[in-house]
Formats: sequence, structure tokens, C-alpha cells
Amino acid sequence: MPQLPPDCRLALKEWASVIRLLEQGEQLVLVRKGGLIDPGEGFEVRAPVFLFYPTREHQTVNYLRPRFVPEFERVVGEWPTDGQLHVRLVGVAAEVARVHDADAIRRLERFHPYNEAFMAQRLRWQPGQPLVLVVVRAYRLPAERVLALRPEYAGCKSWVDLVDAVDLSGAEPVLPDEAFNKRLDEIKRLIA
Repeated sequence: MPQLPPDCRLALKEWASVIRLLEQGEQLVLVRKGGLIDPGEGFEVRAPVFLFYPTREHQTVNYLRPRFVPEFERVVGEWPTDGQLHVRLVGVAAEVARVHDADAIRRLERFHPYNEAFMAQRLRWQPGQPLVLVVVRAYRLPAERVLALRPEYAGCKSWVDLVDAVDLSGAEPVLPDEAFNKRLDEIKRLIA
């Protein structure tokens, strides 16, 4: 697994509620297809290390299993009103798999909050493209970084190149090595 660099400018847009679950160690698997204006043939992991850019775009409680609804509601209620980008989490892509069926996501249910409606919607949209499962090792920054939002960050795209680099020094893994590696091995077996 790659070591964290000193800083990072690349950010992945993700539901704020999903980022919170990653930060709590509740979630390890992202399920992606790509944004409307992403280049290429669907979602690609642009770099092994990236920041999480919290967003409310496309975030809907209807795509979460019931036990994750309270956390979703907390995140919505705590959404910053200062018009800035609040960054607290770094991700490392520990494993990437491409799948074309919902069974793979169902087998990984322990590691994500998504329900059957989400899986069906993801499979219907751009049906020729695979679902991309990204197993993420999350690292918590020692302090939240607040950045100016810029017009070039807007839009339905997965990746954003931030103007300002975020210092990653002091970032700590959300899960200890042994716990993460055990879960990673289990995920690999389930998607093999």
C-alpha cells in the first residue's frame, strides 16, 4: 500500500454521509460508475492517494440501508453553511475491482451502506460500463482543512484538481493495520 505523500491536490467527490462512514471505519468500499463529465469509459482511480471532497450532490437517503439513515440525517443537519470546502479525510485505494452484477455488491454488504435500489440504479445507468469497487484505507487529518470553493470544482465529475495543496502530515489511519488488513483480505476473497 502506498505511503502518504507530504501533500495532495487531488480530491474525489463523494457523498458527505459516505465520507463520515469512512471516517468512522464503518465503510471500506466505494461503488462508482463515473460522473457525467468524466473523461473516458467510466470511473478510473486517477491516483492511489486522494482527498475526500464532501458533497451533497446525488446524495439521497433512499439509497441507504435503514441502519445508516440516522448518520445521513446527522450529516445533512451539520452541513457547513460558510460556502467553503471542508476536508478531513484522505483515502488510499487499496484494491480496485470492476464488476457487472449486483451480487458482488451484495457480498460486500458488511463494508458499505448501499441498498438494493442503489445497486439497481447504478447498474441501469451506463449499463455497458462496469461498477468500480474501490477498497479505501481512510486516514484522518489532524485538523480539518477549509479551502475556498472555486467555480472549476463544480459539476458532475468525480475528480477535482484543487488549486491549494493540502498538507497530509500527521494523518492517522482510521483503522489500525491489523484490523484493516483483516477486512481487506475478506473483501478480496468476496470479490475474487
